[in-house]
Amino acid sequence: MSTLTPPSADALRATLPELADDIIAAIAREVPDYARAMEGRFGEVVRFGVEVALNRFVDVLGGATPKNQSRARDTYVRLGAGEYRAGRSLDALLAAYRVGAKVAWRRFVEAGTRAGFAPDALYDLGEAMFAYIDEISAESAAGFAEAQSE
Repeated sequence: MSTLTPPSADALRATLPELADDIIAAIAREVPDYARAMEGRFGEVVRFGVEVALNRFVDVLGGATPKNQSRARDTYVRLGAGEYRAGRSLDALLAAYRVGAKVAWRRFVEAGTRAGFAPDALYDLGEAMFAYIDEISAESAAGFAEAQSE
């Protein structure tokens, strides 16, 4: 994954609070299994997962070693296991990741363009985002499979 300069990472980080809200709203709209009010324990879990994903992604892009890599990974393993225990397929969670990536990509391109990112940096950002979504999807799939085998 390519590395951003600290000012570039800061330009993306500034979008995160509002971006998390937009992602949660898009997931509720676009993922049928999650088309319900994002309140209570379910809403807390979704918000936590979105915030961890966004912060971890920008940290890695900014060249930082994530503070607690195993805890972040465990978040996605637990989300996958939770889907199995809730009687849902993994499809809804993976769809939510894709929706989140789509919304984040648009917002990051807007922020990067305003911050003067070179086109190549924006292309690298897109590639990094796809790789990241693959990574957290694999972590969730592992959690789903572990829960299924118990």
